[in-house]
Parts: sequence; C-alpha cells; structure tokens
Amino acid sequence: MQQIKNNEKQAGILVPVFALRRENDLGIGDTKAVLSTIDFCRSLRFSYLQILPINETSEDNSPYNAMSSIAYDPMLLTMEPGFIPGLLDEDLKTAEFKELRFKEKLIDYTLVKKVKKSLLEKAFSRFVLSSSLVQRKDFAHFCSQNKDWLSRYTLFRVLVEENDGNSRWSDWPEEIQNYKNALSWFKKQKNKSRIIEKRRFYAFVQWVAYNQWKTVRQYADIKKVKLMGDIPFGINRYSSDVWASQELFDCQWSCGAPPETFFQGDEFVKKWGQNWGFPLYRWERHEAESFSWWKQRVLQTTKIFHAFRIDHVLGFFRVYAFPWFPEQNDEFLSLNKEEVRVKTAGLLPRFFPGPDEPEESALINKNQGEKILKVILDTAKKEIVVAEDLGLVPSYVRPVLQKMGIPGFTIPMFERNVDFSYRPTKDYPFLSVATYGTHDHPPLASRYNYLCQKAAQNPYSEEMRELKHIGLFIGWNSSELPDHFDENIHLRFIEILLNCPCWLVVFSISDLLGIDLQFNHPGSDPKDNWRERLDKPLIDYLKEAEFASKLKKISQYIEQSQRS
Repeated sequence: MQQIKNNEKQAGILVPVFALRRENDLGIGDTKAVLSTIDFCRSLRFSYLQILPINETSEDNSPYNAMSSIAYDPMLLTMEPGFIPGLLDEDLKTAEFKELRFKEKLIDYTLVKKVKKSLLEKAFSRFVLSSSLVQRKDFAHFCSQNKDWLSRYTLFRVLVEENDGNSRWSDWPEEIQNYKNALSWFKKQKNKSRIIEKRRFYAFVQWVAYNQWKTVRQYADIKKVKLMGDIPFGINRYSSDVWASQELFDCQWSCGAPPETFFQGDEFVKKWGQNWGFPLYRWERHEAESFSWWKQRVLQTTKIFHAFRIDHVLGFFRVYAFPWFPEQNDEFLSLNKEEVRVKTAGLLPRFFPGPDEPEESALINKNQGEKILKVILDTAKKEIVVAEDLGLVPSYVRPVLQKMGIPGFTIPMFERNVDFSYRPTKDYPFLSVATYGTHDHPPLASRYNYLCQKAAQNPYSEEMRELKHIGLFIGWNSSELPDHFDENIHLRFIEILLNCPCWLVVFSISDLLGIDLQFNHPGSDPKDNWRERLDKPLIDYLKEAEFASKLKKISQYIEQSQRS
C-alpha cells in the first residue's frame, strides 16, 4: 500500500455514478458523466473523486450487493458509437431510448437494463461480423488475461438467462447448481455453439466496460484527479462468486450489523439490527488458498482506482450474523430470544468468530482482522487503502488501523465529548478521512432543517440542545444560527471541516451543493434506494447563480486550507 505523507492534505467529493446526469444519457449516470465530473473536480481544486462500487448489481440494484465481485456493471456504460464497438447512431432512435431521455429524477432500472442490454447485443452482433483486426486482438487478449474469473462469470450469466432471469442458483436444476457440475452439463449440450456465443457476448460487455473505465482512469491522470473506489465487504449469496466457489462461503448464516442508536430504519432494525443477507466468509478456507479470491478483488480494483475504501472493515475482525435470511425478518420481528431459539434449533444472532468479551475472544478477533488487512495492503502495492470503520467499533480496531497506516473515517456527529458536545476538529487524527456523511447518512441540509423544525416546536427538546452543540462546533452563538439551512451556515460547515488536520476531507455531493438528496436509507425497503439522481449535469451547477457563488467560495476555502 502507498503510504500517506505526513504533510499531505487533500479534498474530494463523493458521488454515486448512477446519480450523475449528462445530456442524452440513458436514464442513469455513466462513464461519460464521470469524465465531466473529473472536470468539475479539477475546476474547484478537488483532488479526489470518490465513487460507490461499480460491480454488476443484483435485483435490488444496490452497489453493495453485487452479482460479481469482479465484473463491471453494464448499466453504467456510455451508450454511444464512439464508446462501444459495433454500436451505430441508428440504434439510439428507438421509442424506449427516447423515453429514457425524458425520465425524471428516479432511475427506472427495469427499463434501463432492458434498453442497454438490447443496444449491447446489437453492437456485439456487428462486432462479430465486422470488427477490425486490432479490436479482435484486443478482445482476445482481454479474455486471455481474465479467463479465470471470466469463464465462471460468463457461464453463470448464461445460466441466469436459461432460468428466466432468476439468479438464485439454489433454485436451479441440481446439475447446474455449482460451477463444476455446470461444466459437465455444458459438455452434454447439443447447442454448444449458442451457449458459447452467449458467453462471448457477456465477455464482450466486460471488455467494453474495462476499456471505458480505463479511459476514465487515463483522463483522471491527465487532470491530476485521483479516483477512489470501493470494495464492498459482502457479496450476494446468489452471485457468480458464491455459485462457483461455494467452499469459500457459509451460506447458512446471513451477515449484518447489531442494533445501534443511529440507524433505526424500521422496527426490525431497532430490535435485531441490520440483516444484509450476505453469506459469511470461511476464512480458514480463504487462508488455505492464500486469500486468492480477495487478492483478485483488490487487483481488479487497482486497475482503475488510485485508492479504494474497504466497506465495513469491522467485518474483517468480527461480523454479526443472523441464523435466518432477510426475507424471513418478518417471521422473527415479534419473537423474543427464547422463541427464536425454538424456531432456529437453538441459534441466535451472534458475532463470528466470537464476541469482544472476554479479552481472549477480542484478541482472536483482533488478530484475524490484522491478518486479512495485511493481505489486502500487500496486494495493493501502489494504491492507498481507506477503511470504513463506522458503527459499533471495538476498542482495538482504530489502533490497528493507525499502526498499519490505514486512514479510517472521522464524522463530526459521531465525534463527541462526554457532555455530547462535538469534539473540536483540531483534535481529529491526521491519518483519517473527515466527512459529514456517507451515502447512508442524512445530508447536512435535511438534518439541520429537521433539528430546526423540532426545536421550534419545543425549545427544551433534544433537538434544541443539538443545535446549541452545532453552534459551538462551528463557532457561532445560538442566536446566530438561522432557522433553516441557508448559504451562510452551509459555507461555515464546509470551511470548518476543510481546516481540520485530517489527510483527506470528502464532501458528499449533497453536502457540497447543500441539497437534500440521500441515496440510501439503511433499514428501509431496498427498492426505494439507489434511484435518486441530480437534477442537472454537475458542470451546470457552476453556471447557475444559486450555486455558482457558493462553489467559487468553496474552491477558495480549499486553496486557503492548502488542500489544492
């Protein structure tokens, strides 16, 4: 891993690719929109652009619930002739294409997937018939270099099609419920050529995606903007990875997070915690094969990104898990622990390998996390590794991260003194990423407005006390605080954080613009998340009076804080 220099201070923004807009996009952000976002960063002196995972998503469209730990998401591809070999302008004139261009704020994933797959199929058909020798050689080279994961992934994708789009491989005929059996099945098929061609199509899509993302990386290098990616902790239990390597995963348990005070999306989350649905890792099996699966994930990420965030790093030390799947949550909501034991043959949600008490158990957890993180750091030779260390954090985690040179996260609303006042920013650690919130947190604007509304109803409420804490944090008297989130307090929040000692300060796009846009609401229905988009291309915000003056001022703050 690349070490961070002691005098290095940077600033960046976080924006999901799907939320971006550009003229003539297809109802979702894409790689071309990322190119213009790099220009946006450069114009404002931001040196980092952080995005969410770009792997192919599953049915719920969550970037953190991927169908493959390696494959890129076709939905984020730019659908233009100059970006996809074999695609023609005439392909972009269908009624469905025009419908997507006029879509409003929310993404219609069903329509986007249908249209983009159709366009990719047309492009592939022409590519097979009329591609250049250079293109064919490049495609063949890509397939050769990626044959290990690509052979498994493409067969899996074909089998999903054969099973009417159902990726739940446990529902498939037994003869194709794992990779080894599926290879035997494939050899018996009379229509091998059709299956081979379909597998070539899915390989073609990944080749196109790799080239588009490589172009993004090259452009970022030219503009001197560093890209920060994201490696999710979990993997969908119905992914190509789990299907092909079932020995590496424990599918009987479902990992998640224990109950906590901040994320209480619904009654189940309040009582039991978050049940994400991912299988557990059989770490002893991963270690037996030298963590090759994890190394492959890291190496794939470093092909595109200068840095990457490890999602839920706490899970490498110990992970909370449920003896039931998320779709069964309602069955357990009203039960007490004894009733749950009856229903699960004595099992309750618990930590794996074990709890953090007694001390001997905590030491086992600590040693496991260090071992796995060392593998990740050794694999990421030239890239910076950042750890998302939020939630119920064991006491040993942050000292381990500091010792290994891994920045964690510092979020002001979680950094409190004993009287619940905000910890002064001057006391924040250097080796850290400071931010007001991730994609999971309410934006500054919505949180502040909520506090103001509640405080107006009851001047003795917790919300009023929180506003007083905020006033102290930003150096204002309570009487100076506005009764809604306005430009003055917005800029003050930005200025305060930029002047903290942390290595990197990142603003979510919502907090940078001062808008009320939250991309994920933990504990809520997954279908309601990951759908909202910005209302215009980012570059256009620089031209609008409402935003232009604020953004110019923020750029000046970045320069004054010596982060440019």
